[in-house]
Amino acid sequence: MAASSGRRRWLLLLVPAVVVVLVVVLAVAVLSTPGDEPAAPVVAGGEGQEVDTTGITYAPTLVVYNGRSHYGSEKVFEEFSEATGVTIELRGGTGPELFERLTREGRDTPADVFITTDLANLYRAEEAGVLQGVTSAKLREQIPAQLHDPAGMWWALSTRLRVPVVSTERVPAGAVTRYEDLADPRWKGRTCLRTSRSEYNQSLIADMIAKRGPVETEALVKSWMDNQPKIINSDGEMLATIAAGGCDVGLANHYYLGRTLAENPAFPVAPAWPDQDGRGAHANVSGVGVVAGSDAVPTAVALMEWLTSPPAQAEIVERSEFAANPTVPPPPHIADWANVKVDPIDGEKAGPLIDDAVALMLKYGWT
Repeated sequence: MAASSGRRRWLLLLVPAVVVVLVVVLAVAVLSTPGDEPAAPVVAGGEGQEVDTTGITYAPTLVVYNGRSHYGSEKVFEEFSEATGVTIELRGGTGPELFERLTREGRDTPADVFITTDLANLYRAEEAGVLQGVTSAKLREQIPAQLHDPAGMWWALSTRLRVPVVSTERVPAGAVTRYEDLADPRWKGRTCLRTSRSEYNQSLIADMIAKRGPVETEALVKSWMDNQPKIINSDGEMLATIAAGGCDVGLANHYYLGRTLAENPAFPVAPAWPDQDGRGAHANVSGVGVVAGSDAVPTAVALMEWLTSPPAQAEIVERSEFAANPTVPPPPHIADWANVKVDPIDGEKAGPLIDDAVALMLKYGWT
């Protein structure tokens, strides 16, 4: 009886221990079950999720909200699909339209990748929480540090310079060498500016506030508006207006003029590269990021690596933009623009000043 009683006491002590062991084993088994991709490590230094695309199993489909759809760059996506077997669903629209769609859809968005023009759109997307930070060895190799967000929220695809453009028939060579020259009284009533609703203008003024300070930038905007500029809806329309004699001096992204000159080398408008003895010409970006909540992050990063590779970048610059990848030269028809001194937009400082820039433009009647 004593022995039997002892065995019972031993069994009573053993059962809880066995239960604990079983719980631990089952927990380990659940956490180790294949099928769920483990979370990628975070890179030291505040960068985003480190993704290794070597030997990945591609997702069958990527949905891309493509704000560059009107730039004719679909071929690079077709080539990625051919190389990987991934079906790319391109959904086009302007940068602001696609941003609004992403914020409206929230976590229910089908989008995996967001491609847009202009830092203003990228910054708004980052601030709204619709992007997630990612990085990879290949992205860092292909895109210099000043052309991507420090946390990997966006990576540049191209750069574009917003510069004065002038009539070659009515403006003497060397008459415009600074942004301030758009306020020269001789151009009063003879300047053109794109509407303040343009994200390109908003980013330009925000970057000026960040670098020149609010007082100097306000004085500059006021001086431009004192010259009674014609407000134009698009850069292309502005170039046509200058060529037709409607104004003599404007402000446009360089690639609009590059495309026009590729078709008509005799087009009577030229860039007037500003501040070449100072900061240089304001350089904005188009860029790409991974949408928050995407369940195809490695494949999305693989697409971003493809878009920033030399072959894809060479196709992007055919439309007169400058490559974000510094190993890719500009196309032959604007090869002599390659040595222009540029002032890259300061995304971290200019982004938060977009609303201030808009308010400043509206204050002086820049509608």
